[in-house]
Amino acid sequence: MINVSLNGKPVKVEPGITILELCKQNKIDIPTLCNDEELNPYGSCWVCLVEVKGRKGFVTSCGTTVSEGMEIITDSESIHKARKIALELLISNHYADCIAPCTIACPDFVDIQTYVSLIANGKYHEAVKVIKEKLPMPLSIGRICPAFCEKECRRQIVEESIAIRQLKRYAADMDNEDVWNYVPERLPSKNKRVAIIGAGPSGLTCGYYLSNWGYEVIIYEAAPKAGGWLRYGIPEFRLPKEVLDTEIELMCTNGMQIEYNKQLGKDIFLQDLAQDFAAVYLAIGAQKAVPMPVKGSDLEGCFLGVDFLKAHALGNSPDLGLKVAIVGGGNTAVDCARTAVRKGCEVSVIYRRTKAEMPAEPSEIAACEKEGVKFFYLANPVEYIGKGGHLTSVKIEKMRLGEPDKSGRKRPEPTGEYFELPFDSIIAAISQVPEVDIFTQENNYVADKILPVSRWQTAIVDESTMFTGLGN
Repeated sequence: MINVSLNGKPVKVEPGITILELCKQNKIDIPTLCNDEELNPYGSCWVCLVEVKGRKGFVTSCGTTVSEGMEIITDSESIHKARKIALELLISNHYADCIAPCTIACPDFVDIQTYVSLIANGKYHEAVKVIKEKLPMPLSIGRICPAFCEKECRRQIVEESIAIRQLKRYAADMDNEDVWNYVPERLPSKNKRVAIIGAGPSGLTCGYYLSNWGYEVIIYEAAPKAGGWLRYGIPEFRLPKEVLDTEIELMCTNGMQIEYNKQLGKDIFLQDLAQDFAAVYLAIGAQKAVPMPVKGSDLEGCFLGVDFLKAHALGNSPDLGLKVAIVGGGNTAVDCARTAVRKGCEVSVIYRRTKAEMPAEPSEIAACEKEGVKFFYLANPVEYIGKGGHLTSVKIEKMRLGEPDKSGRKRPEPTGEYFELPFDSIIAAISQVPEVDIFTQENNYVADKILPVSRWQTAIVDESTMFTGLGN
């Protein structure tokens, strides 16, 4: 046994133990962060520091062994101050210590706390590197992301959320404006080919990572340009196509190829692709607009949301007249409304619930209101009325909210009260689904089997691997 002094009291102790162990034996609490009984003492956090008489400064209690005659002090004003400083230093750069609520809320699980910290220190290339580990299109997504992360930002506790989406865009813009853009190193070739059908966000993302990992990737795109709904659905005022083109070009740096005007079932077939490639990734998107079952929907002047946006993006925007109605409460409906405003139309949005239940982003709804769009809430079109084969007005039923449905929103219920408004055109933007009829073609069978499809017209897959069960 050896003799030491602990806070002025003589103590006998076994040699070879640490000061931290001594304190535990004597019921003295010492704060620790890095200490673990399964690991050798590391002393990296400096939260467990104490004073030893005769030694300069402080020592870590977890990494300092007791010795004969040692005089140890664990409780003093200077010790408390030093521990506080150590903890503050850790907290000032603690983004890797835990998973933040903002990251958990992100559908791509992007490491937000890390890239925000890097941006704060002016390290834009490094921030983009972190972002692209999970999200390969920060230039585009930084402009249109719904920012679920900001709704969970803990900064709201003291003031307001950090502008995470804008920070992502800022880092990507800074990286793009530099003479050197971040491009990940391509891994050695895997000597395997992968075919991707569809050059929308999903297909581009899949191709980006596979090409980085050393696979030979060919994307077959039915349209004349890549981007999917980023190009043909998101309006120019929200996502400039010059920005999208720049991003797609960057994504192709490591060898990803895109072949345009290649339509599944016409120019390419699953049967052939399954034989020629090691794997086939289906990224066809939800291209088919869902029509409203409303009497008179065959009149001229009746359009569907995604069809209208696509036609507008291709330069074939239809004549809407002056007064335009938009049916729906999602982002597609809002994009249709703001696009129609830019065509010089007087726009009204008809939505069967209240503003609080609208799934569109609040910022986009506010932008609509600022641009003069009128909103008719608790209203649902029941008949399109026309003259000479063209829409002239819409019969609308007033609604009320009942019990919540499966989505958690209150279910709209008809009241039996009606009113009529004059319109030159109406755009129904309620939903869209994938076009799956092409998979019933025999040349799109794989090993004489047809792609299994759900009632929602989506492929039935293994949820853990996304494998359809077709092919090898």
